[in-house]
Amino acid sequence: MKDAEPNGTRSVMGWASACASPAGLVALVILLPLLGKAFTIDDVTFLLQARHVLTDLLHPTAFDMVFHGVPVRLSHEMVTGPVMAYLLVPAVLLGGAEWAAHAVQIALLLVGTVATAALAIRLGLNRAQAALASMLIVASPAVLGMSATAMPDVPAMAFAAAGMERLAAWRHNRQWAAGASAALLLALAALSRPHVLLVLPCAAVWLGGDDSARRRPLQWASALASRSLIPLAGALALAAIVVYATRDPASGVTITAATVGRVGLQTVAFNLASFPLQWMVAFPLGLLWIPLAGGRFLRSHRTPVSFNLGIVLAWIGGHFGAWTDLPVVILVGVGTAVLADIIGDAWERRDRVQLMLGFWLLISAAAAGYVHLPPKLLVPSAPAMAILIARLAGGRLRDRMPLRWIGAVVTAGLIIGLLVIRADAVLAEIGRTGGQVVAEEVKKGERVWMDGAWGFQWYAMKAGARPLAEIAPFPAPGDVVVAGLQARLLREKYPDKTLLSQRLFDGAGGRVHGEGAGFFTNWAGPWPWVWGHGEIGRIEAWRIDPPAAAAP
Repeated sequence: MKDAEPNGTRSVMGWASACASPAGLVALVILLPLLGKAFTIDDVTFLLQARHVLTDLLHPTAFDMVFHGVPVRLSHEMVTGPVMAYLLVPAVLLGGAEWAAHAVQIALLLVGTVATAALAIRLGLNRAQAALASMLIVASPAVLGMSATAMPDVPAMAFAAAGMERLAAWRHNRQWAAGASAALLLALAALSRPHVLLVLPCAAVWLGGDDSARRRPLQWASALASRSLIPLAGALALAAIVVYATRDPASGVTITAATVGRVGLQTVAFNLASFPLQWMVAFPLGLLWIPLAGGRFLRSHRTPVSFNLGIVLAWIGGHFGAWTDLPVVILVGVGTAVLADIIGDAWERRDRVQLMLGFWLLISAAAAGYVHLPPKLLVPSAPAMAILIARLAGGRLRDRMPLRWIGAVVTAGLIIGLLVIRADAVLAEIGRTGGQVVAEEVKKGERVWMDGAWGFQWYAMKAGARPLAEIAPFPAPGDVVVAGLQARLLREKYPDKTLLSQRLFDGAGGRVHGEGAGFFTNWAGPWPWVWGHGEIGRIEAWRIDPPAAAAP
């Protein structure tokens, strides 16, 4: 029996909150114990931006920093908008409190689950389907893993889902408050991760089928509103204004220019091969679409063609990347077939909603020209994945076998997501330990430098270390250098040194980077999590010695 139609925004949001409450509870149970988790890989960049915002409110990237030992002007390198910098200001004001940064992420994850459920209801799904959609968000290992970082992928997802829900409300009732909210939220999504801007043409595909209001003669504005394009234009305009306002005043470089400057063709083939794989291993899309679509998927003429296309893509990409294992290649083929089936089935049935959601799945493929395409870049498309699966499940949620399979996939996703967070916590803790070593040396009165990157850089600089770089200033004899994660300059350029202390982090355990795990970069491996045995990292303190006398 179909649920009664909700009346008004309050009813929709009330239903959505109730539907999303189980998913929200699961998320809180998993994430709240990890509020104090150390900052991880790319968190440092956004934290440094937040710190800079306190002295230069409008220009989060207008400063110099050392990135993996290389001095850079951040505005020339940063391909992400300013939203995360502002969201992290409370954490910086609280002395770099991890709990404050993670609390923001958890809050936005909850917003994303409710917004996804609300959008599902707006698109005609019932309460059971909306509840499933919100749970699939939390059960996506990529979403859950990124919720425990200080990176902008979960905010981008939350703003995109909320913006699309407001856009659906605008399409239904033409209230200007809904249209303005949609424009603002979609702009915030694009200013969190730029490729989310491609959600706008996805929405236009769907909105183009709205014929509820007829075009009036000589009234173009009314016709434009009837197609719901005004919020999309508003979002584009708002994003452009913010990009211009936050440009580097010293050089005039904008986020757009930096993004275009980082695009290169050498990564496209491998990243495109990674893209369908991520929908199979970091999200539950492929594992649920195939059994729910059933015989139609297997009998479709698209399936063998797209599967073989994926195999070819994996083969080509393998020549540029690090993996060509047969199971991975097959998964690339299957993932390609799933994506092709979603788009092709929607096109054949003229299903504009499915077509819009299908295109939404594809937006991160636009990042294939970037240096890597890890699972996190697909996170803003998670609401589309969740609603597609819930929509396909339909009335079959009452059937025992589909329900058991969905339950098994959801459970597996939650377990893998938790494993990802736990492994990342171990990696991140190395950086925090490095900061403690720096603090100890500073307390002794030493002049301390740091060599490394990631979360270690944040903690070491916070403790008083100066970053070691390829250009002056350089450490003098007698100075102490603490080497941590991603250290290289100390080894390459300073042969005369004495080891003061060393701490190794190794042993068997989960990995999210290296040994085949590529949660933070697909170049490290095809899987979001693996079991490893090698060294994870080390923290070393060295004293720089005077140059050794040259041999006679």
